[in-house]
This record gives sequence, structure tokens and C-alpha cells, in this order.
Amino acid sequence: MVIPGEITEIVGRRSSGRTSALLACLAGVTRAGGIAALIDSEDALDVESAAHAGVELKRLLWVRCGRVRRQAALRAVDMLARCRGFAVVAWDVGDTPPRLSLALAFRLRLAARQGGAALLIVAPRRIAGAAATLAVEAERRGTRWEGAPPLPARLAGARLGLRVLRSRRGPTAGTESWELLA
Repeated sequence: MVIPGEITEIVGRRSSGRTSALLACLAGVTRAGGIAALIDSEDALDVESAAHAGVELKRLLWVRCGRVRRQAALRAVDMLARCRGFAVVAWDVGDTPPRLSLALAFRLRLAARQGGAALLIVAPRRIAGAAATLAVEAERRGTRWEGAPPLPARLAGARLGLRVLRSRRGPTAGTESWELLA
């Protein structure tokens, strides 16, 4: 799903599966031996969930931006995307995404191209505009519950889908679904 040297956006509402898609991406990269960076604008990463999703934490640089989130996050994304050695640089902007100027978005894409890393932006809405090579929307398609009445039900999994919003490298329409188990 991520393309080296390009920007990929994963967008979606809360509980849409956008963070699950991010963790699946990071897990794939780190399991394959790559180094990943995650810039966490709102300090929201649950490390246990990341490990449970298969992310090898020893291969993940986690940047927690603290109180000066926006500027620190932008500087970290720009700097890490330029560094060689990262397979993916992911930026979780949280629930209040910044407004990126088109010039800044293209600057981030140039940084990714110079460093060779795939730049992954996770947000509630698109922020990279025309600078993104691929944009997908995460959607929750249903939930699976365990337990028979009168016992309380337990969440056993969720069916998530990704819908292509923009692609400069292939088909522009289509969806992909998968199930995540709790």
C-alpha cells in the first residue's frame, strides 16, 4: 500500500480502522526487516496494541511531539523523511489535522523522494492534496461479537475496508476488505 519516495494518505473517521491500517503497514515493514518511524502528533499510540498487531517495536522510532505538537511534528516529518535508512515514515496527525499548504505538501513529497522512504499520513481527512500519490479511506464495515445470551457479548473482531480515493499509479476505483480479530 505504501510507495517508496511518495506520499500515501489513509483517511477516515474515528473507529474507521485508519489506525489499524497504519499498524498493519508498520507491522509489514518491521517484520520484513525495515526500519519505520512514527511521528505521533497527539501521543496516542498504544504500544501494546502495536505489538499485538505485529509491529516489531525494536525497529520502530516513535516520535512523541508533546505540547508543541504541530510545529514539532512537521519538523520531525520533514527531517526523518529526508534521512536514508527508513523504509516508511508515518505521521499520525490525530483528530485535528493541520492545514498544509500545497507548497509544504510538495516539500514533504520531495523529502520522501530524497530519503527514499514511503511517507504515510494518517488523518481524518485528506491534507496532502495533489502531492499524494495514493489516498485511501478506511471504513468500518461491521463488527463480530462473541457470547451467547444471557452472557454479555465480547468484541471479537471488526471488518474493515479501504476505498481508493486517489491513485496516480493504478486503478482509481476499488475497495479491499479484511477482518481484524481482537
